[in-house]
Amino acid sequence: MRPEGGEPVLRITGLTIALPPNADRRHAVEDVSFSVAAGEIVCIVGESGSGKSVTAFSIMRLLSRGLRSVSGTVAFGGEDLLRKSERAMRRLRGNRLAMIFQEPATALSPTMTVGRQIEEPFRVHTAMGKGERRTRALQLMTLVNLPEPGHLIGRYPHELSGGQRQRVMIAMALALEPALLIADEPTTALDVTTQAQIIALIRSLQRRSNAGVLFVTHDLSLVSEIADRVVVMQQGKLVEEGRAADVLANPRHPYTQALLAAIPGLSHRRRTRQPPGANLLQVERLSKTYTSGGLFRTTRTITAVRDVSLNVRRGETVALVGESGSGKSTVARCIAGLVQLTSGRIVVGSTNDEKRSDEVQIVFQDPNRSLDPRWTVGRSLVEGLRNRGIGRTDARKRAGRLLERVGIPPEAMTRYPHQFSGGQRQRICIARALTLDPTLLIADEAVSALDVSVQAQVLTLLQDLQHDLEIGMLFITHDLRVAAQISDRIAVMQRGVIMEEGGAVQLIAAPQHPYTKLLFDSAFGLGGAVSATEATIIPDT
Repeated sequence: MRPEGGEPVLRITGLTIALPPNADRRHAVEDVSFSVAAGEIVCIVGESGSGKSVTAFSIMRLLSRGLRSVSGTVAFGGEDLLRKSERAMRRLRGNRLAMIFQEPATALSPTMTVGRQIEEPFRVHTAMGKGERRTRALQLMTLVNLPEPGHLIGRYPHELSGGQRQRVMIAMALALEPALLIADEPTTALDVTTQAQIIALIRSLQRRSNAGVLFVTHDLSLVSEIADRVVVMQQGKLVEEGRAADVLANPRHPYTQALLAAIPGLSHRRRTRQPPGANLLQVERLSKTYTSGGLFRTTRTITAVRDVSLNVRRGETVALVGESGSGKSTVARCIAGLVQLTSGRIVVGSTNDEKRSDEVQIVFQDPNRSLDPRWTVGRSLVEGLRNRGIGRTDARKRAGRLLERVGIPPEAMTRYPHQFSGGQRQRICIARALTLDPTLLIADEAVSALDVSVQAQVLTLLQDLQHDLEIGMLFITHDLRVAAQISDRIAVMQRGVIMEEGGAVQLIAAPQHPYTKLLFDSAFGLGGAVSATEATIIPDT
């Protein structure tokens, strides 16, 4: 907890940041003031667009083009960061000031090995030799629970899973034990067990070096685990601030109350409906291996998936749950025909492996990377229909109807992806996946990056669409709380193998495998709403 009378390591006063002309409001951040003391963890909480990440980026002086500071001060070490030169900021970044970015795929250089990137703070800010830098990099990789550091240190970011890339980012930020650590949604892409490990790691740094931590998140279920104080932001303004225990127990502002009400719990909330129909998907002993290496590296065979068998019936949702690197996304890509399986058999309805592209559609985790930024939304939706020989007029009519179905006005077809919020972009991706009337929809971490309120809306949308269209759904997730809300059955994966499978209600109430129990324990430790013995069926009629 915060030391009594602790000196602020960061003090923000009256910070106002202007948005570009023609934006939906004048300011990204308006008259925001708060502080972070040495040895204190402050969580900034709010939905997408609330200004929390803009506030964090302004501290690092890394605002996006078009954003500009209008007024206020950001005091660190007694000096206003907003008035420092860029050269002075470079001396601070990665040294006394460090940041864990939300999206490691764009924050990490694709042309440098992860080991070299972890060594970078030591190379820039210390006199360490090459051997010592490598030793420290390996120690940091072990600290953030990256598997086989000696092997991964020579890999490039694209060769790691999303969760592994995030852990590389965290290792870089922790390298020099900064006085202020800014963590911008650092656990969004991580499974519950790794979330718990990373939070413990951040706490350890805070206690060991008396660092101040500014933790940006949209997930209030994490706040009770890590925060001393909470700052709640809405539409660029600070609407509530206080001790974490007080804000969580007795929120005063209606917006804070709404955020807390949207937190998913480990209760089964699957819509009551007719029993599932005939098999849509049959996966039999699916295995996938990759061979890595090359001219200057030892050839190595990696088994991503081993002997996986599962089925999905019409109108049924099966959740495939596991940690980052467990192989669940590889299974999804094999089923969708995006990756060639090494062995096994996949049957969708009566369709063989080579001719199932129309019957299976996939919604990916990150809508920013799924939609072409150069294309209008209308073109993204119409393209697949046009490729199937449907006329332009009919294709646009169908695309407009699907947009309406997912809650987006048809007029939006003339707009570009960057003109929508993250939740709206994901709805557009769902509409695009439905254009070809698939019988099976794969949702690969489709809600993990969304705010809890938007997440709840998208989950409800998916259930409504499934109910109306009678499609099957394979729902890939690392979040057991989300799996509990949407699935009929749950299959738990670890290291490429399905460890346990069963009905959602039974598995939530009485997990059998030690790994499944560990996942549940981690989920409860990160703010699960009920205990395992209290897991219940909550009908949503």
